[in-house]
Amino acid sequence: MNVLETMKSRRSIRSFKDKAVSGDIMQNILLMGTKAPSGKNRQPWHFKILEGSAKNRLTDLMDEKALTKQSGSADIGSLQISSNAIKEASAVILVYNRFSKHEQNYDHYKYLMDTQSIGAAVQNIILAAKAFNLGSLWICDIFQCDKEISEWLSEPNELMAAVAIGYPNQKPYERPKIALNELTEWIK
Repeated sequence: MNVLETMKSRRSIRSFKDKAVSGDIMQNILLMGTKAPSGKNRQPWHFKILEGSAKNRLTDLMDEKALTKQSGSADIGSLQISSNAIKEASAVILVYNRFSKHEQNYDHYKYLMDTQSIGAAVQNIILAAKAFNLGSLWICDIFQCDKEISEWLSEPNELMAAVAIGYPNQKPYERPKIALNELTEWIK
């Protein structure tokens, strides 16, 4: 499958088969993440791959947060859906910004640059997973319990993203996209 076809056919997967993704494939997927462009070649990403009991502990934290928020009548959005997807996935990749909390003179400009770079790395990971006929889900619900996750992992860096990876157990469907002409302005 060429790059354009991979990009066109990629879909978020929320249900995964009970089948492990090999370490070699995960290494290749992560390597492709590191091939992403990064502002000033800073390469701000740091990956933690959770499998087995570590992945289960992550979903326990997410489920505990959902219950706490629900008991206070707070909206949990899709937190439970994301937790369920992680439970089924072979692995989840947590992506941290290794500079934002530690670099001297870290400013808004660097934060934006590093955030964009991390987004590019996540996109590469997702496209690489698709190239290996795997499904993926870019998860933002982790922000609802990012402090608890980082505390549990004794991780001093800032959590920026999570990606569940596994063999799809659903037929992907295309969600509606906003028309290009509604998002584009040509200026000459």
